[in-house]
Amino acid sequence: MHFVTKGAVVASLAMTLAWPAQAQTEVVVWVGGEPGQATVYDTIAEQFNAENQDIKIEIVKTPSDLFNPALLPALSSGEGPDLFMFGTGPGQPAAIIDGGLVADLTPYFMANNWGATIPDGVINQTSSGGKLWAVGNEVETTAMFYNKKIFDENGLSVPETWADMSAAVKTLMDAGYDTPIGLAAADKWPVSHWQSMMFGRYAGPDGINEVMFGDGAWSDAPFVAASARLKQMGSDGWFGPNPVAVGYAELMDEFWAGNIPMTYTGPWIIPGGLEAIGDRASDYGVFQVPPFEDGQKIYPTESIGSGMYIRVNSEVKDAAVAFLNRLFFTDQGRATLLTGGTVPVGPLDAALSLADVPQLNQDIGASADQYRGNGTIPAFLDTITPGNLTTASYDGLQALLLNVMTPEEFTAELQTQWQIAKDEGTILAPGGLSAH
Repeated sequence: MHFVTKGAVVASLAMTLAWPAQAQTEVVVWVGGEPGQATVYDTIAEQFNAENQDIKIEIVKTPSDLFNPALLPALSSGEGPDLFMFGTGPGQPAAIIDGGLVADLTPYFMANNWGATIPDGVINQTSSGGKLWAVGNEVETTAMFYNKKIFDENGLSVPETWADMSAAVKTLMDAGYDTPIGLAAADKWPVSHWQSMMFGRYAGPDGINEVMFGDGAWSDAPFVAASARLKQMGSDGWFGPNPVAVGYAELMDEFWAGNIPMTYTGPWIIPGGLEAIGDRASDYGVFQVPPFEDGQKIYPTESIGSGMYIRVNSEVKDAAVAFLNRLFFTDQGRATLLTGGTVPVGPLDAALSLADVPQLNQDIGASADQYRGNGTIPAFLDTITPGNLTTASYDGLQALLLNVMTPEEFTAELQTQWQIAKDEGTILAPGGLSAH
């Protein structure tokens, strides 16, 4: 015989008469990617949803070729995503900022102390008119990748001064390496990585900002000196007999094969490189190029590929910010991003200790963090300057290496194109926050 206790009856009634569960606040987040494809954002959203029962993050992937056309009409209709990924660069997506389609994130920046994590250089790329419009989504840096085995075989250590660097290059050339530092100048953009780093080293973060957002000129003395140094390195054979004839794919094959001791590039090469070298991963390392002149500081390069914006008329801004905080401003979120192949902006020390990433990724992050206190400079000037200047840079850098253009002519042409872009209003809008 089955007996029903009084307690069971009470419990059953309680379940029957229970109040409805509290409605969740839903935040729709658009990110780039193919529908159905799992991303690191799905992982972090699942973690966030488990930790916050009153908020539900819904990740929606939109293919890159359809992303912008789908986004702008959605925002204009007032029914688009609450939080979304969008580009940064010249014009600071004027269609969404000047059009009043995105929220001013400055109050959240202040209230949540985002400035302790986001470097000033990134703030400048995601703000205008003294207001922050986006949180930088992912960052890339550049540094010198090198073959430790080759260095050891030739009695070399990581150079700390320019004299050390010059001596290392001479030793390698004497040992039969006709290309001590690989440079794929045939593809043009790899040379601009050197340009960005060297312009920043010679002018400093303030000097770059003075040109980008003030009255400075690309023809000013620091940029001429940086161009002269690059030209001299090419003339002295540091980049091989004819770098303008070398393509990027060919160069990287030679580097991973152990035929080229060094190349200046970024972490995007690591996955393919590790696949190519197999159990030789420990043969490779990363270091920051030493100062080119006495008294010069090392400034890590740092540029972002996109930013996260909030729709201006979203009714769940606070919940969207809570997800941003979990995504970018907690060690756990940052570690998850790193493990998924996305490098968040700012210091990486704590996140790296929690993440499962290849040693080379850890090395390049640590090399940047070591000097982050000096300030950062853009890694890719070609992505934050207008197209006409990028074209002049690409062509001019090749001309420098071919010895058919002087540093003065090169920088004068850059300034000419920059002034044209300024007059046309196609340069990056002035950034910075008015009080951070």
